[in-house]
Amino acid sequence: MSHSRRVAIVILLGLVLASCDKKPPEAPPSLPRVERPVLVLNLKPEATLRINIPRAALVERGGIPGVFVLNEAGEARFRLVRPGRTGGTQVEILSGLHGNETLVLGELGAVHDGTPVATK
Repeated sequence: MSHSRRVAIVILLGLVLASCDKKPPEAPPSLPRVERPVLVLNLKPEATLRINIPRAALVERGGIPGVFVLNEAGEARFRLVRPGRTGGTQVEILSGLHGNETLVLGELGAVHDGTPVATK
């Protein structure tokens, strides 16, 4: 066995042994529950109406437009949407919503994907 090959094996073995005593990554701290108003969208499936939501419900995260939808577990989940025309306090949503979601409203700066939400 060549000298360079032995050195490589020793280095590799050292790296493997050094990584054995590392602790597994800690789970992220649980997000605090926030209290926010919600808007329940209740459009009939056969309706071809446009979906309009309050402009304040539309947020950008990393330059991506979206809304926070409340799931069955009471958590806010970021949903990518494609906004359309804006008029006054409303914005048309061209895609990303089905019309039967519950949107989280209010101060959304402290809301992140997975934040527990108590409804007002």
